[in-house]
Order: sequence, then structure tokens, then C-alpha cells
Amino acid sequence: MSQDKHGSTAYNESITFELTGKLAIDRLRNAIHTVIHRHDALRTSIAADGFAQIVRPLLDVEIPLLDYSSEDAPDEALNQWLLAESQQPFDLYQGPLIRATIVKLSPERYAFNICTHHLVSDGWSLVVILEEISKIYSGCLDIPPIQQLTDYLQWYNQDTQSDIFKKSELFWSENLRAVSPLRLPLDYSAPEQRTYNGDRISIQIPSDLTFALKQRSMAWNATLFHTLLGAYAYQMTQFCQQNTITIGISVSGRPTHLAEHLVGYCSHFIPIYLKTDENLTWNKQVERTKAAISKAFKHQNVPLARILGQFPQEQQQNLMQVTFNLDIPMTLDLVDLQTQIISQPVTSARYAMGLNVIPELDHLHFDLDYNTDCFKTETMQEFLMNFIELLRVC
Repeated sequence: MSQDKHGSTAYNESITFELTGKLAIDRLRNAIHTVIHRHDALRTSIAADGFAQIVRPLLDVEIPLLDYSSEDAPDEALNQWLLAESQQPFDLYQGPLIRATIVKLSPERYAFNICTHHLVSDGWSLVVILEEISKIYSGCLDIPPIQQLTDYLQWYNQDTQSDIFKKSELFWSENLRAVSPLRLPLDYSAPEQRTYNGDRISIQIPSDLTFALKQRSMAWNATLFHTLLGAYAYQMTQFCQQNTITIGISVSGRPTHLAEHLVGYCSHFIPIYLKTDENLTWNKQVERTKAAISKAFKHQNVPLARILGQFPQEQQQNLMQVTFNLDIPMTLDLVDLQTQIISQPVTSARYAMGLNVIPELDHLHFDLDYNTDCFKTETMQEFLMNFIELLRVC
């Protein structure tokens, strides 16, 4: 992966915040360094043979301050930097696999970007990292006890030897054996080798539709996740002209006793096999989706690689071409500062298509990532617009 620039950047986890107020730069740097020191995963790189991890006891990560405050268009300069940053791969062997940057836009306005590689951190980890940075910067002494990746690996090694794990592997083998190939209507001929070139279309779902979706979910005894995934599956089957589909959804991959404060790459996708029926009411469609998720979640302890490894190579790609995720809200709460997430450019995509839903106060934010070697922008825009219209009538 490290030899493929786009393959590597496709597995970066990055988020950027706008900070308004009087920022104590050294205090923020100290908070970041403290978090890196707390978590072994953030001081980890890959051995030269590619088969082992190296955890450095100490790691001094440079946190540069870029000053665009004297630029005629500081926001444009920031956007250009974010674009370049999104194309910057990590050196998996040399490390570090985390970087942080502060950008000055005006005397009391900054941007803060933090980026990690998926080998050492996942979306859940970013939530933990941001929470700890917030508490340390703000002088809070109530920092949760450290949970290290070694604790997770010990649990994982024991779990994979259990009868429950073997039964879960059998579940996936039987559940996905008869899955039909996904017939995505590609705009371009499928590349011979997998590519990661990508783009993103973002849109904000208005508060009235967001409220209606939440109300419908409650009335159907379902969650917003069930309703959105059910609608996404239906839209995808219409798009592909087939009534069965497999959609990858993300699970935390953490046991209960390590769920809250563990930083590391533990999350993974599991393929959910879904059937849609035009004759079903939306209530019944969501009920069917809910049942499929509940069934699959009982076996979520099996990593995706172990699931896919049970099938021939040509079938593996069919199981993971499209994804759906309802994101964990990410916040950065720094004392005396107003913070908000800044949308950032995307140049890589892990899968053919993937919808990420981000809850924000009274509305939802949709990010549709797609492989630009598979689809035109116009096709993806139409798909997203049709999906939103479907949400209005479901």
C-alpha cells in the first residue's frame, strides 16, 4: 500500500476544524503531544519486512504553524493546502503515521487539521483523540484511563480461537454464498487493476426532512440508521436494476470492555445482504433491513479480511463495492474558542461508491465518495438527488 500513492491516501483519516477566538498555540501543541504519548498506536510504524509493528517509546511529531493571514484570500490558500494535504501519503515504514497542522487565517481565526493512517487509527479513534485534545487543552483533569492496542490484540487472539468465532465465520460463509454479482452501471470500463482515484459530492439535508426521517424511524420502531440504510439499499437496487444487494457497513470492532477509549485500527466493514421489494410498504422494508442488520451484528467480530477470505477472489470484490456509514459526531471543544468542521477535498476512494452520513445539530450532512475511474460526476449527482427525493416520499 505504501508504494501506491492513491492506495495509501485512500486509507488516511483526516478532519479539519475552524477555530475562532484567541488560540493558545503552544497549549494546543502540548495537548496533541500528550495524546500521542498516551497511545501506543499513534507511535507505531511498520517494520521493513511488512510483517511487524514497531512502537516507538518516544515520538516527537512536528506540528507546523502555517501563516496565511497576510494572503489576499486566506481561505483559498487554506483550500489549496488542504487539497495538497489530501494527496500526501504516509511513509508506513518510517512513520510517524499521524500529522497535525495549525493554519493561521487571521489574528483570531485558525484552522486545525489532524490526519492519521488507517493502520493505526479509525473513525472511532479520531473521536477519542479529539476528546482528549479538548480536555487537555482546556485543563480538564478528568482524562479517561489509557486503553492500549495490546489489550485489544490479546482479546482478539483469544476470540479468534473460540467456538463463537468459528460459528460466526460459518454464518458469513453461508449467508453470502449465493450473493449475486453487483451490476453497477459504470460510466467507464472497469479497470483491470483496482484503483483509488476518487472524488466527493457533499450536500446538506434540510432540518425539516431530517426531523421527518427521525419521526418516521420512531414510528416504525427503528433507528435513523435503519431507515437511511433501507432507503439507500432500495435506491441502490434501482440503480443496479436488481432486487438483492450487498452493502458494507462499518462496525467498531471493539469488545465492550475496550469500547470507549481505545485508539487503534479496530473497526472494519461487514457486508450486509439485503433484499428489496417494490410491493412492500416502507415500514416493512425498514423492518426487513433492521432484521438483517440485527442478524449480522451478532457476528460482527469477524474482520472483513476473514469474511472475504472464505470466497474466491472474483467473488470478494462483489461483496464490497458499495458502503454506507452513519458517522459518529466529531467535535473539538477548546475552552474560549468556537469550533466547527471545515469540509475538505477528497482525491481518493476506497470503494466504487460510499455514502457517509454525518449528524449535525438539526440536520444531516451527506458525503458521497466515488471512484472517478468508474463514474462521472453527473451520474453521482443524479444518484444523490434521486436518493434525497426517495427520502422525501418514503
